[in-house]
Amino acid sequence: MKILLYVFIIFAVITSGNKKNFTENEHVKIEAQFPEKLTPSKTGAIVFSFAPNSGIHVNTAPMFELVLDKKSLFETDGIPRFQKNDKGYLAAEKPVEFSVKVKKGTAIGKHHLKGSLRYFFCSDKDGWCNRYSQPFDVTIELTK
Repeated sequence: MKILLYVFIIFAVITSGNKKNFTENEHVKIEAQFPEKLTPSKTGAIVFSFAPNSGIHVNTAPMFELVLDKKSLFETDGIPRFQKNDKGYLAAEKPVEFSVKVKKGTAIGKHHLKGSLRYFFCSDKDGWCNRYSQPFDVTIELTK
């Protein structure tokens, strides 16, 4: 029984990766997946999965905006990849993905990727819309 418990704990630690759940916005929950490791020549992906409450949708215009800290050792092309539903809103069952890479000259080691994802969401019933800025701060290891 102890062996099974240890295997479960190890599996949970290995599979958790750089995954973050954000619940600050009471109308839209977000789960984000960040790369754990990058090499100087490799591009990684930051993936945001949205779960809006019933009666709420996430807009695709204005576009999602990924803003990195000005001192960041990482950079992104800033172009989100996503799918729209038949109403032109975000197809919430599909994630929003951004490319990220390390800036040239960054030393091997662990570095913080700090920034925010800005997006708009609206109430279908009540007709209001809000802009939300979801902050994040994760550690990514730069390897050879």
